[in-house]
Formats: sequence, structure tokens, C-alpha cells
Amino acid sequence: MHAKDILIQLLKIKSNPKKEWQMIDFIVHKTEKLGYDVKIEGNEVKNIFIDGNKNFVIATHMDTIEREMEIRQEGNKIYGRGASDAKASIASILLFLEKAEQLNFSIAFLSDEEEDAKGSHFFVKKHRIKEAIIMEPTSLRICNYHAGNIEVIFEITDEETHGSFCGGAINRAIKMIDDLNKMNCWKKGKYFDSCITIQEIKSINPHYLNPEKCAGRIEARLLAEQNAYEIAEEMRKIIEKYGKAEFKEIWDGFEVNENDEMVMLAGKACKKAGIPFLLYGMKSWTDATVFNKNGIKSIVFGPGELKYSHTKNEYLNLEEIEKAKDFLYALNILIGK
Repeated sequence: MHAKDILIQLLKIKSNPKKEWQMIDFIVHKTEKLGYDVKIEGNEVKNIFIDGNKNFVIATHMDTIEREMEIRQEGNKIYGRGASDAKASIASILLFLEKAEQLNFSIAFLSDEEEDAKGSHFFVKKHRIKEAIIMEPTSLRICNYHAGNIEVIFEITDEETHGSFCGGAINRAIKMIDDLNKMNCWKKGKYFDSCITIQEIKSINPHYLNPEKCAGRIEARLLAEQNAYEIAEEMRKIIEKYGKAEFKEIWDGFEVNENDEMVMLAGKACKKAGIPFLLYGMKSWTDATVFNKNGIKSIVFGPGELKYSHTKNEYLNLEEIEKAKDFLYALNILIGK
């Protein structure tokens, strides 16, 4: 298998959350052909598990966002839905499995990461794993520092008035967002800052008036050391001055000490693979959050640039797949010693 060929094959497979059947068939066929004992696990959603070590797992997710994107190549870059998040990681694992003489860690391909994380929730209940590397786009940096996050849906109502009058639900939403931004919990961090982002805002207004309803979705990114539940309660108080709040997710972040044995092991694997050993912070929610909450020490690593994941410009530099494969190969040897 070649990195370009396997990535393009993966990009052509639709794998929306909870509908990863084609991807599961593809991965199972490839891995069984290489001689591995592959298990499909789960009821509501399906994961793939290859048992190599009861204590250590490499995991990534099979699903992508539901967005149509053209697959194209520009030089050494391949563009398409899921190119970096996280089909490049799947490609790296498959290439590693083709090269490996024996398997010294387990491998899990998880479902539903982009929606409800049912795959990772099922996995941590079934398996007693101690340590994990979750493969997500980190530009091949070791992320031992992981953000917390809060996702909240808001709805604001106000009296519908003629457009020449001041006020309305949209104006109230703007004031609410301004109040949220003034909270004193938004701080600078060593890898990124904590902040809120307005990821969706909508209001129907086909006429010359101030609409009575405005709804939207806010994401808060938190530093690993911040308490997500305390900040969510502050946000709730502000939002409920203006309307309704529905909190979809509240997750604390976490940090694995940079001198931890697992971090050092990953650093050695980087050096053997010719990758600079760089520590960084994962800004986004990942399955590592579920693993960590369930007592599995986790770091995040993988090919691809997070900034462009989910966007129309999502891409993957093919060289990163090869380097991630070499990282896994080196890590496998180190664990086996």
C-alpha cells in the first residue's frame, strides 16, 4: 500500500457518524488480509478492535463530519472530507500494520466521535486499558495537554417590532455574547487561550422587522487546569438573563506530566521516526477526553493540521502519513523491549 492510494480510497468512503459500515468493511478486509485477528464490537455503534496489548492502545475514529467535499491533489497535499480528521491517522495505522512483524499494542477504530462519542464510551466500558495514544490531527506534535470544553445551545425571545424600532432578539443575543466575553475566566495559556466561539447563530427575518427569536450554539474552549462545571454555571446565569440555555457538553481538560514515562516513550518514538519531539496542547474535544475521564492515561498525536479540519480546505500532506507510520513502528518496537 502507498500513502496516497490508501488515503484516496479512504476519502471515497462515506463514514458519517453512526453510519460507518462501509469504512468498517474496508478496514476489516484490509487488516484481515494482513493476517490480524480483527473483532467488530458494539451494538448501537460498531468499533473495530485488534488485540495486541491489554495495557496500551492506539485509537482513532472512523467517522467524519457530514459535508460534501471534492477530493483533489495539489502537489503533495490531498484535499477532502476527513483528510486530516482522521482518515490520515487510519491510513498511518494501516500502513504500520502492513510493515509490523508483531503487534505490541492494541488498536481501536472508534465510531461516532463527531457526534455523541458512543464509540469511545462503549470502548472504555468494555476494555481495561491503562494507556492510550489517540490519533487526531496535531501536525505530528505530542499533545500531553488537552483542552476542556463546553457546548451550549441558546434561544432568546423578544417582542417582534417594526424594523425602525430599537431592540429585538438579535440585539439581545449580541448583548448576551458581549457579557459572556467579559467573564473573567478567559485566560492566556501556555499553548492556547481559553475563549468562547459563536459557532452558529440563526434568526428568520424575511420582513422589515426585529425578529422575536434568535438561537445559536456557543463553544467554550478551556485550559486544562480550569473547572468546566464552574464556568458552565457562570455561563448559564448570564444566558438565562436573556433566554434559555441547553448545555450539550461539559468536559474538564487534563494534562499528562511532560516527564511521564508514556510521554517520554512517545518522544523516543518521534526521534526514531525523524520527527521533532514537540509538546503541544490539543485545542479540540477528542475521544481522549472520554478515555481520561475513565482513568486511561492519554495523549494525542497524529498527522494533519487541526486548523483546517472540517473546513472546505481540509487537507493532508502525504509525508505526514509516512512519518506517523514510522512513529507507530518505532513505538511498537520500544514497547516490545
